Amino acid sequence: MIGAAALLAAVLAPAAAHAAPPANDDFSGATPVTALPFTSTVDTKEGTAAADDPQLCWWSTSSVWYRYTAPADGFVAFATDREEDRKPAVSVYTGDRGALSWAGACQYPHGGGSDTFAVKAGTTYHLLVQDTRYAGPVTLSLTPVPRAANDDLAAAADVPLDTDVAGDTGPATVEQDEVEASCDTGSDRSLWYRYTTGRERVVAAEVTQRSSAASVAVFRKSDLTEVECRQTSHAPAIFTATPGETYYVRIANSDYDAAALTLRLSDAPGIAPALRYFSPARPGVFDEIVFEIDPGDPAGRWLAGGEVRFGDGAAAAIPAVPGTATVSHRYAADGEYDLTVSGYTADGRSGSTTRKFKVETHDVTVADLVAPATATAGSTGDVTVSVSTTRYDEDIVVELLRRLPTGYWTVVGTADGHVAKNGTTVVPFTYTYTGEDAAIGKATLKARVRLASGDDNNPADNERVAETTVTATR
Repeated sequence: MIGAAALLAAVLAPAAAHAAPPANDDFSGATPVTALPFTSTVDTKEGTAAADDPQLCWWSTSSVWYRYTAPADGFVAFATDREEDRKPAVSVYTGDRGALSWAGACQYPHGGGSDTFAVKAGTTYHLLVQDTRYAGPVTLSLTPVPRAANDDLAAAADVPLDTDVAGDTGPATVEQDEVEASCDTGSDRSLWYRYTTGRERVVAAEVTQRSSAASVAVFRKSDLTEVECRQTSHAPAIFTATPGETYYVRIANSDYDAAALTLRLSDAPGIAPALRYFSPARPGVFDEIVFEIDPGDPAGRWLAGGEVRFGDGAAAAIPAVPGTATVSHRYAADGEYDLTVSGYTADGRSGSTTRKFKVETHDVTVADLVAPATATAGSTGDVTVSVSTTRYDEDIVVELLRRLPTGYWTVVGTADGHVAKNGTTVVPFTYTYTGEDAAIGKATLKARVRLASGDDNNPADNERVAETTVTATR
């Protein structure tokens, strides 16, 4: 009875109340931002996501809204206080519900993206904070930030060699008549720098953050001609700087990835073109050897030309191709050669390397195959295979094969052997002739030899065929 009473009490007890959604859970209840700087903490755990919440930046299971009307033109940066891998998505819009336009800022969930947007006086901006699995307390802050000092070409900042120069494409724009970079025609924000050298040198300009998607373009000041352009920071822009000439360096991002970054100019790395791969793996004098050339460039450029000297008096030009260059060569004699690869890149760097290259020809020959001229079905005949070589001692594997009526070959015997340099080895087999051989009228046998280890450089002479006339048993 006590258990029943307890059960009844549990059934009749009121259900636990769920926490209400945040006050700014919906667009219509957005928290107003009356002045900057601004800070607000909200718990998104009980938030919901409206069916018409924008998903341009991300999707969510809960969201909250803020509303800010700019009193003057400028830039605003936002931030959230969670650790990088648990951040919410934050994006900014203008317009009315159902007809919102993205305002050019998107912090991706778990970090990354852009956190600064331009504002116009009198325009209202709607900030959407979106959460998924890490929904919970989050503090949003908004701060006014000044426009980047080197936003325009005319205000380009000096950048010395071997110095990290900080910048931020967030509070930046693209000028109406800004010179366009050939590798990046879609950026929305850019910064300008300038560099002048006192002597000719090959310079590398790069954004040091490997996660940055910023493009790097270099222009000659005298006529604004582009001398180099790289679409991302994963490879530096490299150019030859002329003494006394000033060069503009343009760093640009799209609205999606505008962020703080660091520009560094330094002497471009040297290159060490070298042999990457060759085929066959054990080359001999019968082989047209194909050589793959590694540009040896830490900056990832392909070679614009060069030469391979094979060490036997011959050489081949390295072609300028958008990829791995190859050359080929056949040596006339075995030996160890000094193979030298020299090359240069389009940006003016050059280098060379030398290595030893071994040519060693391994070639065995089926010199003879002897089988009975005639036989009868059921009889066994002696078959001998003679294998010779003129170059090196070789361990060999000899196979005896029979041709089937279908034209295919089947192995009927295998033997291991050894043949000395300038010598001949005779390998014996026996073969029992069959009724099928008699029906055909002959037995066609083939001797085949291969090296026990490695490939034969001249396999064309590794086989020999003999025929025996076969009759039925009398």
